[in-house]
Amino acid sequence: MQLPRKLLSMVAPILLLLASTIPSANAATAKAGGACTNTGSTSVVAGVKFTCNKSGSKLQWDKGVKVGSNSVVTTATKSTFGKISLPEFANLAQAAITNSENGIPGISAPNSIQISSSSKNNLPNFLTASTANKFSFFGPTPLAEKAGNRAGAMALITSDNRKVYKSQEATPPCAAGFKLTTTDSQGRFTVVTSGSGNPSQQYSWRLAYKTGSGSWKYQSVAGVSHPSNNQKNFDEVALGAAGNYSIRLEFLAMTTFYGVGLKDSPTSLTPLLSSQALRVAILGDSWVTPSFNEAGPIHDWDGYPGVLSWLTGWNVISAGVRGQGYLQPTGPETYKDRVVRDLVPQNPEVVIFTGSSNDHLFPDQQIADEMGKDILALQKAAPNILIIVCSPYETGGDQKAPGQSKAMQGVAMTLGVPYIDFITLPLFDQSNNGQKQLSNGHPTRLGSSHIALTLLKSLAALK
Repeated sequence: MQLPRKLLSMVAPILLLLASTIPSANAATAKAGGACTNTGSTSVVAGVKFTCNKSGSKLQWDKGVKVGSNSVVTTATKSTFGKISLPEFANLAQAAITNSENGIPGISAPNSIQISSSSKNNLPNFLTASTANKFSFFGPTPLAEKAGNRAGAMALITSDNRKVYKSQEATPPCAAGFKLTTTDSQGRFTVVTSGSGNPSQQYSWRLAYKTGSGSWKYQSVAGVSHPSNNQKNFDEVALGAAGNYSIRLEFLAMTTFYGVGLKDSPTSLTPLLSSQALRVAILGDSWVTPSFNEAGPIHDWDGYPGVLSWLTGWNVISAGVRGQGYLQPTGPETYKDRVVRDLVPQNPEVVIFTGSSNDHLFPDQQIADEMGKDILALQKAAPNILIIVCSPYETGGDQKAPGQSKAMQGVAMTLGVPYIDFITLPLFDQSNNGQKQLSNGHPTRLGSSHIALTLLKSLAALK
């Protein structure tokens, strides 16, 4: 397969740049006491971060610090990883698979956690969502509200129309996490939210929690719902007993989070994480957004990016728009309009490009060439981001999909970007869809778990 001459001319300088800056997979692996070359440089191997220090006249790797998770996510900052290499990232994926603390939360026993609505916060203390060093945020970093009774709240789209993504259709769910040490015999705290958008529709937030070193559980799958009428809602959570708890509040995209009311002192609440998690952004369509076509309780955090965050401990930032692709527009935009504008400000260490079945009416090579242009644009804007490409996840009965995947793989290889093919070895087939992992062209809650786990195993194999 040959690429257009114009694209090849664009590719060549990028490949030269990559060859000079990306560490070789054959370079000596960092280990305690081993020789290194640049003071202050770091390397992550099998979940351990090594730092290059000067010892006498020699440069040596230190003993290393484990960056694996002891909470819901891996505690690793951008400064910890810097520019992460593919072998380092694959090692982190493998470490996530073997980490027994990672996993999708189960469902708590009925009525074990009580959540009741009120007209106000009935607890004596209140911490606004933007209070420094109190909350850890997951998904895109939300924006602080500034005006009136919203001051101190956090939202992905604010009341004065500031947005984390210019494309409102791409706005994904987000979450806030904290640890709570409570002496209250009922283990109470109040969650204050509101929802914007269509007042005739509902928004919801969902509680994930664990006690001490126990396992994570959801209070329910659907969460707590209220009308999207921009009115504050006060939901008092009763965990049932005093103790040490880890809490994660999962919000839909149009939710404003005002903060938490406490029976205990504000010092009883601390961030869930000691630092930011590894940031992995996923660019895609309605499978990423996500969109569901199944009956029964469901929540946007059940999409595969949300599931992947639980399986890995990474902060997985979804950026999908329904009906969109590399060439197929939603409104006036395609992927190329969003990849730099929306993703670069989120400071991801890794960006995963995904294929779209929405492009099926376009020629295979045209889709692949457009993907190549989008990759080059991101590489130019943010050279330190590790880029990975995935094929479309399923054919949808379109016999062209294998050709599209082959063309995309060819462009990815030319650009030196790793490629994951879910079409040649099908991710979905008659066997597993007998378990209803797909419904009317979209993954179900079960299907999202299947995608996330398969993707994680595929990432671990990219060494």
